[in-house]
Amino acid sequence: MVIVGCIATPAQPAELLAVRLGPFERSLPVADLRQYVENQQESGKLKGFLRFVSEADRRSLQQALQTKIPLDRVAIDRVLNQPAGIQLLSQVALAVQGDNLAEVQALRSAVILGIKPEGFSGLSFLEAYPLQRLTVNLPETFQIINKFSPKPPTDTLSSNPFWQTWVDYQAITSQKQHPKTCLFGDSISAALGNSLGEKTYNFAIGGMSSVSLVNQLNYLAAHSVTCPGVVIAIGTNDAWYTIQDDEFVQNLRMALSLTRQLGANQIVLIPAFYSTLAASKNPGLAGSIARVERINHLIAKVADEEGVSVDAAAIQPLFDGQTLKQALTIDGVHLNHDGIMLYRQSLLKSLNQVP
Repeated sequence: MVIVGCIATPAQPAELLAVRLGPFERSLPVADLRQYVENQQESGKLKGFLRFVSEADRRSLQQALQTKIPLDRVAIDRVLNQPAGIQLLSQVALAVQGDNLAEVQALRSAVILGIKPEGFSGLSFLEAYPLQRLTVNLPETFQIINKFSPKPPTDTLSSNPFWQTWVDYQAITSQKQHPKTCLFGDSISAALGNSLGEKTYNFAIGGMSSVSLVNQLNYLAAHSVTCPGVVIAIGTNDAWYTIQDDEFVQNLRMALSLTRQLGANQIVLIPAFYSTLAASKNPGLAGSIARVERINHLIAKVADEEGVSVDAAAIQPLFDGQTLKQALTIDGVHLNHDGIMLYRQSLLKSLNQVP
């Protein structure tokens, strides 16, 4: 049931964001956060809060507040009424102080009303929150983030309510868009957002590997999504997760079969991304260089057997040999702004190969 038209703009939107850590709590006026986003001006209260925040976390906070994500309000309303969407809101509500049922409704309202013509952001969410005060419990928040975040040794994304809700949203909105080309991938490709043009739909989701890719494609096929052209940028997380070669090959073949069920008449594979040398030696961050090489060998083998192409040139500008250029990454694995722009330019060339 779609109820967007029945939701009124809150008469008293949130005025304060309260952050709680154990017995300590600090309140930040939402108006101060808007000033911070628009003018980079820090009020006295915000300065006091940011003293305890690292420079990296400051950038993340500002990005979360100001980055505008284009969302379809009707589709979001629909998926938040599905079981996975309700479960997602219920879990997020655990990090918010107050009655759980009331918070679920408040969070849902804030998400829907926070979708503006220019997009959805952390700031628009706060300004649409229908209660005057939103109190976030940091320990609970960290637990939820940790629960939702992908980590080795296995890919269990398809059991995650956020993933389920987002794939449901993708199915609905892609059917409206009728894309010419569909991009599938992980967080590296997800960072491109919808910057690839209106004829390309970006299905990439952070943490994706060949395991969750098969689950995603099965869902999309069952919901009659069509993709005449497909680009698959997968394998980076397979090199990180614990997966046997034969399982990866089986997953990739199944993924190609499912994309053909989506109507794909041309498919392009993008090799797995290398990390920096330092990150490749940290099993908590990335797969080893040798493992990425092995995954890319398997990608090339399957592509040859299945009659699809591999476009290694699409990502080669990001690397020095077999290591990610330090100037293009924020953590040795994920791309910074310059890296994202370079990847986008290269990927657009690859997309142009898909008729």
